[in-house]
Amino acid sequence: MCFRNKLAKNNNRVLVSCVFAASSLGFISAHAASVTLKNGDQVTGELQQMNGDVLIFKSSVFGEVKIPWKDVEKLDAAEPVRVEMKDGTTVKGKVAVDKDAVTIDQGALGQSQPLARKQIAALNPPIIDQSVQYSGHLNLGGAMNRGNSDEDQLNFNGEFIARTPEDRYTVSGEINEAKSNGVKTTSNRRLLMQYDNFLDKKNYVYARARAENDEMADLNLRTSLGGGYGRQFLEDDITKLSGEVGLNYVNEDYEISPDRSFPTMSVGYKYDRKYFDKKLVFFNSVTLDTNLEDTEDMLARGRIGFRVPLTKNLNVSTQLNVDYDNQPAEGAKKTDKALVFSVGYGF
Repeated sequence: MCFRNKLAKNNNRVLVSCVFAASSLGFISAHAASVTLKNGDQVTGELQQMNGDVLIFKSSVFGEVKIPWKDVEKLDAAEPVRVEMKDGTTVKGKVAVDKDAVTIDQGALGQSQPLARKQIAALNPPIIDQSVQYSGHLNLGGAMNRGNSDEDQLNFNGEFIARTPEDRYTVSGEINEAKSNGVKTTSNRRLLMQYDNFLDKKNYVYARARAENDEMADLNLRTSLGGGYGRQFLEDDITKLSGEVGLNYVNEDYEISPDRSFPTMSVGYKYDRKYFDKKLVFFNSVTLDTNLEDTEDMLARGRIGFRVPLTKNLNVSTQLNVDYDNQPAEGAKKTDKALVFSVGYGF
């Protein structure tokens, strides 16, 4: 015996198929779920999930079938199903949907009262790992030349990230020191701390604190406090891309030049991408801060480079740092560049 069912429409074509009866042929388990559509068609099989207003059903005959949730008239699941409500609560039990009502049988815990169908957000939603995930890197580079020249160089940069589905904590820093024939040619340090609170999977708000000094640019200390909005466009094991926009309040303490304080608007992005079966990592980040009291006063920072893993955690990297301040302290240059080669530890 077979039933003739109109299960899906694709490009105005109707897929007409037969569902063969059941357990006698061994196609469908004894613990099957059944769906009745508003047009009277029926499907029997395994309920996978309902999320995003689409019911995903696995039929032994059709394979995976996606059915608009609004087209489902009745649903009976013989096996327990995790049900997520729109208020965020989750219960587990045998589900029966009849028009606009949903009943969840929790077995020994008792049968719940019928719920309004509109209260259901998802069936068998993905289980989200709530544990904290850690990642980051530490890179150290340097050089020592003796003979015709007498030069020393030290470069350090690191980043630590703690991530949960709702929160992300980031701490990063840089140290750059160099001498040539006993004369200091580079001396700067930078520290950033940021907290991100995710409103959903991609959108977040952040609070940020930054501090830096640059002896060669007459800068004793620049501090920046602020916050704003960010969007995580991509985040997986291969690619990470995020963009941010926010407001800050900056205080600058100079050795000789007049000290300053002013609000800024900050925009930026951060991009990481792994290539060649994760054997090469490309990274790039850019931030631009504009003085809201003097829009011609801008500070831009760019970091771009590659990391090549040598072992599971050990890597070598090449990084170009470019900082541009179009209104630097008196006697300082607008552009500061550094090419850094280092060995690092990543996790």
